[in-house]
Parts: sequence; C-alpha cells; structure tokens
Amino acid sequence: MAKQRFLLAAPAGEDRAAFRARLLAGTAPALRDAVPALAALSLDLVDATPAMPPWQRPGEPAAPSGAPDFDAVFDCWGDDAALDAARAFLGDLPRVAVRVEETVEKDELPRPIGRAPGVKFLSLMTFQPDLPEAAARRLWAHHAPLAKRVHIGMARYVRDWVVDGSAGFHGIAELHFPSVEAMTTRWFDSEAGRAAIAHDVGHFLLRATRLYTTEHVLKAAA
Repeated sequence: MAKQRFLLAAPAGEDRAAFRARLLAGTAPALRDAVPALAALSLDLVDATPAMPPWQRPGEPAAPSGAPDFDAVFDCWGDDAALDAARAFLGDLPRVAVRVEETVEKDELPRPIGRAPGVKFLSLMTFQPDLPEAAARRLWAHHAPLAKRVHIGMARYVRDWVVDGSAGFHGIAELHFPSVEAMTTRWFDSEAGRAAIAHDVGHFLLRATRLYTTEHVLKAAA
C-alpha cells in the first residue's frame, strides 16, 4: 500500500493553535469523506512538544534559516488514485508533500479511530551529503535493530524513505510512545544506549527537524 505525508503550517497571521483545531474539526473529516478510497488516514497535530526535548544529537547542525515550522501532518494510505485525490483536495494547504516507502519495524500500539495514546514523534531526517542513496538506505536499515533495543519506551517504530517530493529531507523516523512518561523517562535504556545511538546515527544523519505530535486517526487500516 502506498503512503503519502502532507506537512502543513499555519498561514502567516493565523493563530497556530486555532489552525490545528480547524484542521481537526473541519479539514480532516472533510478529507476522509471526500476521498473514501483512502485505506487509512491520520492527522498528527504538533502540540506535544516537551519543555525539555529528550533527544538532541550533540553537535548537530541547526536547520537552515527560514525552514518552516510545521503545525500538522496528514498521513494518508491508499492506491495512487486515492493519494492523488487527497492531494487535489488539500490543494495548496500543505507546505510539503512527500510520497514515502514505509517500513514498519515495530507495531505494538493499538490505534483505533479517535485520538491515539501518547506522543508520536516524527524526525524529518537529512542525510550526509556525501552518502549515495544505497549507502544511506543500508546504514539506516542497519540502525533499526539498535533503535528497537535502546528506545525501550516506544510501542511503534516506522521508517519512511522519501521517494517523491521536494522535501529537503530524505527520511522520516516515527517513534510512537504510549504516554508522555514513556517518552520522557524511557527514550533510552541507559546512558550507554544513548551514546550508542548518537554514535550510530552520526554515520548517516546530518540534521533533523523534530516534531512531537498527537495522532488523531480518522480512518483505521482494515
């Protein structure tokens, strides 16, 4: 099943919380009803940013000046026609639209229709510029078993490789924690685990934009 992610930001001058509320109350259910061929649909609202982020790689470069701050992400699954219809419905609302190749590494979190539990963390990853695509794919795939072993609090882990779209990033890592407590206290199994993650991602990651979201499932996968 194909997957597309649409990243949105509040228009200039619009209150960001009001924009997110408008998406949840209006745009999301309207999209679900307008494109019934979508196999699954979620809206991730960027409203769960902690006061102290649990993870920042030491020495990581800052995002380029002027990079957008996103307020929401639509996750859409379906065939090409359904995804094209979703994109047409959203029009110029998304700031970024990317088709991705999804790899679900861990899925132990029930996500029925409604607000999913906990915090869904999305890392928009830009890889090292001197890495060929095949090498970047291999290094990221090799990282997955370490991530599953060290990030003991996460209940769902997904890797999305960007295959289409001018995003400025190459992959999206999704770590879904079942509670805020699980995210803040069980991101790593130990200090040794933290160091191992920092060392390993240094082989392929240049920088990342990190979004802490709550997921609202509009249509669950069958």
